[in-house]
Amino acid sequence: MQYLTGFGPHVVILARMRRLTLAVLLVLTGCSSSTDDGATGFTAIDLTATPEALAAHGDMLVIGTRPSDHPELVTRSKDGALGNARLTPATPYGKEAHWYGITSDGVTITGVGGERGGAHGNVRWSAWTGDTRQIVEKPQAFSTFGGYGAGELIGPARTPQGPLIIGTWQSDKAGLDIAMWTYAADTWSRQPSAGTVLESSQDLLRFPLAVTQNGDGVLVAGWQTGKGQVSAAVWQFDGRTWTTAALPDGDAALAARCWDGTCHVVGRSKGKLAWWTGTGADWKKLTTPDIPVGDDQVLAAPVPVNGTPTLFIDHDGVKLVSEKDERPANGPTGAVTAAERAGDQVFLIAGAHLWRLGG
Repeated sequence: MQYLTGFGPHVVILARMRRLTLAVLLVLTGCSSSTDDGATGFTAIDLTATPEALAAHGDMLVIGTRPSDHPELVTRSKDGALGNARLTPATPYGKEAHWYGITSDGVTITGVGGERGGAHGNVRWSAWTGDTRQIVEKPQAFSTFGGYGAGELIGPARTPQGPLIIGTWQSDKAGLDIAMWTYAADTWSRQPSAGTVLESSQDLLRFPLAVTQNGDGVLVAGWQTGKGQVSAAVWQFDGRTWTTAALPDGDAALAARCWDGTCHVVGRSKGKLAWWTGTGADWKKLTTPDIPVGDDQVLAAPVPVNGTPTLFIDHDGVKLVSEKDERPANGPTGAVTAAERAGDQVFLIAGAHLWRLGG
């Protein structure tokens, strides 16, 4: 070993250790998406129209956008290349639809659109099926999603058996039932809610607000009221039967996402953010930062960020919230209406713009 003239070997070793430490820090800094003040950086993605809905299509991101008067479907590949799927509407309201939800199994894309119209200003629904090359509106009978007993459509979700749509429909007993539509041969069919936990009654009214895939079925999040009590609730479908569970100390569940065998549900409790984790009948409320959530506020479903379940929310600026902490986001502003993970990248819609986590 050669030593620098005038220096002992321990000095040379210390110098080399310092250089190595500095190099490691520079590499980590270069790979990090965090700024020096602890904020987490985002990159804006330029689109030609307002983004309304997001879905992962394998490693690709599918973006439902809407210019001033019609829907579009934009794709973003892992390398950042943008493309457009050709939309083929089949009805006048399909030509004008806003996106209420999009889902994909990596091969087939399913979308729900809607635009208000008619004498009563009700939403006129459109259902879309296709892939990244073309997505087509599949016209349905008026009574499929509309008519005297119609409620609202919450959105679509994928299962191994095919896509589902969750919404509401007039109950035989009281108010509206939670309703499920299944798809076969280009036709959506509403399944009976009577006799299941989806049915409302004089004692308990049910209100779905979000749906997400959960294993072989789906999880629906929302709220219910009965005998003067209001509680957050979930309804779970395993591909055959429905079950339900009330969430502890909650007023409403607003958004949900399931991965790795656990569901993460966010909502409101006494005007504050509430977060539950669990599945089946076993649910736990987490301790989270003190963040107000209004009665009409929309929350985006949590996503995993570096292995940590993370919620994006506008709280004096957009923040990344986990059970452990709350960090500012560098870039996005405004209400966060959607978040999605496609491959190893995380995206969100905030302030009517699309953002990607990281540089």
